[in-house]
Amino acid sequence: MNKLLLVSAMQYDFHTLLKVADICGFTGEIGFHDAEDGYLLTFPDNDGHADRRIAEYRSRLRDLEHNIWNR
Repeated sequence: MNKLLLVSAMQYDFHTLLKVADICGFTGEIGFHDAEDGYLLTFPDNDGHADRRIAEYRSRLRDLEHNIWNR
């Protein structure tokens, strides 16, 4: 079963979402799907760690918002 995360297209562009997935080491694990107001990200939960992956992904997005990668 997959866990879902909806991300607003007004807040993030698709390439940024891919970059964050790569930085987290989740390339190939996360599914990216177009949604009405943004993107629907699917995280596999076959090992019970999807919630941890989602939390880490959200944390990296917040880091990007606060511009810590450019310091």
